[in-house]
Amino acid sequence: MENPNAVCALYTLAGFLSGSVMFSYLIPKIFLGIDVRDAGPDRNPGGINAMRAAGTGMGLLCIALDVLKGFIPVFAAVQYARLSGFRLSAVVAAPVAGHAFSPWMNFRGGKAISPAFGVLLGLIPISWIVFLLALCTLFFKFIVVICPDSSCTCLSFFTAFLLSLFWEPARSIKAAFLIVGLIVTCKIKKNPDEGEHSVRFGCFTLFLERNKVRVRR
Repeated sequence: MENPNAVCALYTLAGFLSGSVMFSYLIPKIFLGIDVRDAGPDRNPGGINAMRAAGTGMGLLCIALDVLKGFIPVFAAVQYARLSGFRLSAVVAAPVAGHAFSPWMNFRGGKAISPAFGVLLGLIPISWIVFLLALCTLFFKFIVVICPDSSCTCLSFFTAFLLSLFWEPARSIKAAFLIVGLIVTCKIKKNPDEGEHSVRFGCFTLFLERNKVRVRR
């Protein structure tokens, strides 16, 4: 009988190494000679800067690969290794940590948003928590519009985690989601997007400044 701790360690290591491959940096660099970190003020080696630097097509390819590198290890752990509980939590967190702290980039990886969606997609059908995060993201993108995007992402993860406390029955999945959300949020907070902080709902826009709040219709 296989040792479940050894299997967990193997899949966790594989997940971390998978996450550490920076597709959004490597593909534009190899094929176009472009360093995507120069495309944005945040110098993030991620899919959005790949799209800015290399075009929409290559950017979408990079984002898809960043999602897949999170999806595949978790999907394999669920469907083939049959890992569960907190052993699975470690596998879920590993690709996100690998992307955020890639050893191939001196542990200065990306914000890990795409791999985060990938690992949560890999949990289907034992958990549908990825749809909770997607709904929160859509809500703060199109209904109560939070700007800049980094603030929108952080609030989406935070809100989805609070809702998961009531909606998601498995403690191990909630723990994994918390770890993933903390990694993404910490990376974003270290290097947030530029722009005014605002909240827009309908015809009202609330601007959040250091010493005051402005409302514009």
